[in-house]
Amino acid sequence: MKIKLMFLLLILSVSVPVCAQAKIIIAAGAGYRSLVDDLATSYTAATGNQVERIYGNMARVTAQARNSGAVDMVLGDKSFLDKSKLDCSTVQKVGKGRLVIAFPKGKNFSGIDDLLSADVTRIALPDIKRAIYGKAALQYLHSKNIFKKVEPKLLMVATVPQSASYVVAGEVDYAFINQTHARKIAKSIGGYVAVDESAYTPISIIIEQMTQSTNPAECTAFMNFLSSDSATKIISAHGMQD
Repeated sequence: MKIKLMFLLLILSVSVPVCAQAKIIIAAGAGYRSLVDDLATSYTAATGNQVERIYGNMARVTAQARNSGAVDMVLGDKSFLDKSKLDCSTVQKVGKGRLVIAFPKGKNFSGIDDLLSADVTRIALPDIKRAIYGKAALQYLHSKNIFKKVEPKLLMVATVPQSASYVVAGEVDYAFINQTHARKIAKSIGGYVAVDESAYTPISIIIEQMTQSTNPAECTAFMNFLSSDSATKIISAHGMQD
């Protein structure tokens, strides 16, 4: 009798499906890590669905999305994603990116003359070819006709977080980063100032669903969540509201 009972329990354990939480994988630009982390945490709390995240410069992110076959959604700036021509089925706007100049504790920024000062020797910025905020910084400097004057001071790094890390460490006088990341590190730096938005091409942040995704229902659920009041508040808190 005992053997029959054990056999019955074994049959039930095999035949009854185990409920698993839905999961998606989102790849995003490193400068949006704090935003995506907060959105994912809120989404999981509301739905129970899990969100795995991959971060890096957009060239690496799009390459992983294209080649891995595992990425469900990609978040980044529209201009770069449009050029990447990923095979996507759905696109949704998340918010607006803003370029800022951050400075270490003990310093300040009151205008362009500060960048030109002889006391300023190092200005960090993300990769001007691969990072949208590096491109925006370059446009800003050219628009203000000061690029040639500050070029010897420029320290180009790969990503926004790397540019920001130099400010936190006090190893540069200023750094061009995005407002989202600036808010994340606000307590570790002297402050930041948004630059003239007319001096660089507007930055639209979007999320795309990969056509190859095997989790379309979960992707739709996350897209719907992005339109909710709770998600809107998070996006606004990260300085990305239109």
